[in-house]
Amino acid sequence: RTDGFARRRASDVSRAPARGERATMDAKNEDDSALPSSSSQRWESPGYETLRLLVPELDSSRYHKGQAGKIGVVGGCSEYTGAPYFAAMSALRTGADLAHVFCAEGAGQVIKSYSPELIVHPYLREGVKDATVIVDGEEVHAVTYDENAVFEAMERTTPWLHRMDAIVVGPGLGRDPTMSEIAKRIIAFAHERDVPVVIDADGLRVLMEDQGLIGAGHAVLTPNRAELGRFSAQIAQSRGDPPPETTMAQARYVTSQLDGPVVVAKGEVDIIALDVVGESTGYEVGHRISHRRHLVCDEPGSPRRCGGQGDVLAGAIATFLAWATRSKEAECAIVRRIDVEGDHVEDLIAAAGDGPEYKMHPSPASAVSVVAAYAGCLVTRVAARAAFERKRRSMLATDVIDELGETMQRLFPVYVDED
Repeated sequence: RTDGFARRRASDVSRAPARGERATMDAKNEDDSALPSSSSQRWESPGYETLRLLVPELDSSRYHKGQAGKIGVVGGCSEYTGAPYFAAMSALRTGADLAHVFCAEGAGQVIKSYSPELIVHPYLREGVKDATVIVDGEEVHAVTYDENAVFEAMERTTPWLHRMDAIVVGPGLGRDPTMSEIAKRIIAFAHERDVPVVIDADGLRVLMEDQGLIGAGHAVLTPNRAELGRFSAQIAQSRGDPPPETTMAQARYVTSQLDGPVVVAKGEVDIIALDVVGESTGYEVGHRISHRRHLVCDEPGSPRRCGGQGDVLAGAIATFLAWATRSKEAECAIVRRIDVEGDHVEDLIAAAGDGPEYKMHPSPASAVSVVAAYAGCLVTRVAARAAFERKRRSMLATDVIDELGETMQRLFPVYVDED
């Protein structure tokens, strides 16, 4: 079993730490010493003090609307409108200030009707359905790709994307070729500008088609078992490698072959894998930064596998990613805590720059993303367990979302001074 939070069962977190009381997980992890920076394959699960660094304080004298996270969800087509709603609402219930949904024109009014809390932009376009094309001299009904629609969607969406603190790509995206191309360009936008991105569901299919869209940094992939198997097999085939067989091997293979995005392999336990090797810049010529590690989140979740739980997880991880990168001070505090580069950590931080030019080296940025992904898995699992305890076989994704607020309060309590 992993140490830290993963040892606390859902029934054990019902009491938040009292005011002034230190929140300890267990004797072995009581002081939450820095995560090991050796070449060992498995990180010790981050304890309370590390995870607490992710969560911003609620202080109205210092922060205004939006500073606790603006999350964008890219997805939602005429067939699938629930998934982007689940991801966006889970971001809000986890603690993000604002959630935007960028969806197809035909999905906009439906998603708006689900909740007034969401800001819905129906700027994406689907191709012309039931178009007739000629293939080998025969008429075939197909969905056509519309380049003009892609251009128009990006023109309207890009100004909003610049405002996002994290982006989720994939929930309810569907398989329309025009929508898929828009998603590719948004993923490329996020990677080029170092905007944290979570890629889920049909977003993973888009990434399979163009594996060079992302690399190390603030990127997290969240495949289920079937998606991970297909993805790893496709990469192995394209490189002439034997396909990895176990979930752990598949997760590590995907992250290594894509040069370091974090892979969250969802299942009975969640495996958060990172395998990245890169040259350092800015402090020691020739020094190579290497991270080949993984975490396992085995906090009990729900045995009921209703649809939408993956979307809830994607929204939660995006929120923690936004929080982890909300400022240089916040991200550097996590880098120091997990001690990703030992004696070189301060050199890395200095090389990251300041102000608008600040950018953490992709390798420690990926390590920070591992911690954020773990936090998202933990919170989602505890919430799912609480929802299952209430609803049992009738539990739905919306029940999990309803539990997120109480789960955050139990794990990361907020106290209000009473005069």
